[in-house]
Amino acid sequence: MHKRILFVDNERVFLVVFKNLFSRDRVTVDTAETMEEAIAMINDNDYDVIIADLRLTRAYGEEGLDILRYVKEHKPQTKVILMAGYRNPEIKEKAIGLGSDYYFEKPVHTFILRDALKNLGIPY
Repeated sequence: MHKRILFVDNERVFLVVFKNLFSRDRVTVDTAETMEEAIAMINDNDYDVIIADLRLTRAYGEEGLDILRYVKEHKPQTKVILMAGYRNPEIKEKAIGLGSDYYFEKPVHTFILRDALKNLGIPY
């Protein structure tokens, strides 16, 4: 069965690296740089897993939580992994409470992400 992942991060280099590392014969990886782009892609596609950075802009800083809320309301079967570039126990607790399947602090080793994806049904 074919699987589909959406990776959301405002740093293009992470998007390119992630897509190269995680694309496989049975796994398609799409990428988005903004919350708006991610929401449009979520509306147009059915993703098995969405991996989103918590902070996509400097002004607001918690767009990843907004994406998580949107997914849980509109596509509740989709799994979500949030990543943050800084340690914040309150945000982690909020993310888990909102339904995030995993929450990681950057940098996240590819083996850890691969294991999380395997646990969420993505074959590796």
